[in-house]
Amino acid sequence: MPQSFPELFEQFKVRQDAADVEMVLTGQYQRALELLEDAENAGLTPILIGPPGVGKTLLCRYYAQRRGKPFYWMTMDESTKPVHLVGSFDPAVTMRQGFSPESFVPGPLTQAMLEGGYFLVNELNRATEYAQNTLLEPLEERSLYLPRLGRIKAHEAFFVICSMNPQELAGTHRISEALKDRIKVWIRLDYPDRSTELNIIRANCPHADLPEETLDRIYQLINRTRMDPDVEQPASIRAGIALARLASVQAQREKGKLTTKVLRRVAEHVLSGSVKPRPGVDAEKLSRKLINAVLGGE
Repeated sequence: MPQSFPELFEQFKVRQDAADVEMVLTGQYQRALELLEDAENAGLTPILIGPPGVGKTLLCRYYAQRRGKPFYWMTMDESTKPVHLVGSFDPAVTMRQGFSPESFVPGPLTQAMLEGGYFLVNELNRATEYAQNTLLEPLEERSLYLPRLGRIKAHEAFFVICSMNPQELAGTHRISEALKDRIKVWIRLDYPDRSTELNIIRANCPHADLPEETLDRIYQLINRTRMDPDVEQPASIRAGIALARLASVQAQREKGKLTTKVLRRVAEHVLSGSVKPRPGVDAEKLSRKLINAVLGGE
């Protein structure tokens, strides 16, 4: 007999104290982690800046887990309103009990402030100025006004981290000077060096039994996308992980033999959706060019 939703929900609910975040802490990631800790100890707000897929959100989750703190986050976009951050009154409960704390459903920012947790403002430069203004009081005064209830003071352990991708232009907004003035530690993350990236791929592909030569060619494919002038948005670390996983499955299908032909086919399927060409550049031709540069012509 199928399980009910409450039973399934309880079974798969993510526990705050679950230690499930693993991270490769070498190079820039170790330095960034130390800067996050220094910023918190100094009472300053940090921001992680870097392209998609370099591990900004993962680093924040890992940091919160390492410090044993509740972690909340919200990815900002054009539709994000202050109510999404702060919270709102449940209409049904409000009808019975009025505008009281019992009828208020806190948003992630409010919850983090009350619990002394960490709050990640993801993709900060996608937030409108209307949403950005909601962060001013919590960052400066460590307080927040809840409509009809009053003002709350943040727990002493409350900590805000921001992140953004400065290379993305579509759908982004200028960060207001008032908000920018409250962000004091700017931490830049780029695509990691070869050794670190390969360690990340290995860590995320524990069952992929691939020789070092194949892993190196996968890295060369990913890295090639970051150097080609026809590429507007190169492949992220996630693309390298996808290549390794799919190549491993293909190798099993081919009875342990991963030929260049098979690796080419795997790369075609992964890179076609992982690389954004510059305007006017054909995506399929670009993908073939990148693959030929590393694996040779067909």
